Amino acid sequence: MGSPTAVQTIVSAIVAAILAVPAGAQTDAERGAPSGRGSIGIHLQLSEPKGEFGRNTGNGFGVGGYALVRLDPNSIANLRADLSFLTYGMSTRRIPLSGTGGLIQLDLRTTSNIVSFVAGPQLLGPTGMFTPYATALGGFSVFWTSSSIEGSSNQRDSFATTTNASDASLAYGGAVGSYIRVNNGTYPVRIDLGARFLRHDDVRYLNADRVRDAYTNDRPPVPLRGRADFVTYYLGANIIAF
Repeated sequence: MGSPTAVQTIVSAIVAAILAVPAGAQTDAERGAPSGRGSIGIHLQLSEPKGEFGRNTGNGFGVGGYALVRLDPNSIANLRADLSFLTYGMSTRRIPLSGTGGLIQLDLRTTSNIVSFVAGPQLLGPTGMFTPYATALGGFSVFWTSSSIEGSSNQRDSFATTTNASDASLAYGGAVGSYIRVNNGTYPVRIDLGARFLRHDDVRYLNADRVRDAYTNDRPPVPLRGRADFVTYYLGANIIAF
């Protein structure tokens, strides 16, 4: 019985060593989400306007990215900086080129966009496969609408562009979400699912009605002015960069 006992002891020691390696070498990436000293994320985004802004505009879509730097060894307190681009209005009108008798047709494209840069502290909840987080954010957003003229069959190569209206406003709000761990390799990856709310107290912007009115009456568009709040729902990935 001595030999089997010795074998069992050796096997037990090997198993214990194998199990001890992940436990002993457990990285921040395995304990928290995200981890390391810093990470980056990229999102697809869908925006839903609220209040007065919601009555004047519709849903938007776009992309965003952020950088996250931890402030403590456990990655509970972090500093986050977000940059996002949204388009909340788009229209195309076919117009004839003057002097061609309608033989040359052009596309008049108008888009309304928002670029936001916000930053603030982010706190992580309990870590594991799912790790919730909450972020307070502050910064600014730029709202603008532009129109361009392009040929109707030249793959959208515009040859004239005008900014119809633009304005910048302070932005503040917050975000909540969750990291879902999918890979703990050299560069750990997590799915990032969440929602962000931004408030803008006073900003000038154009909507579809004001653009249509300007086109119909052949005059410069008159921007709306007021509070502009919206929620952005996002889905993307977080990658531990360093």
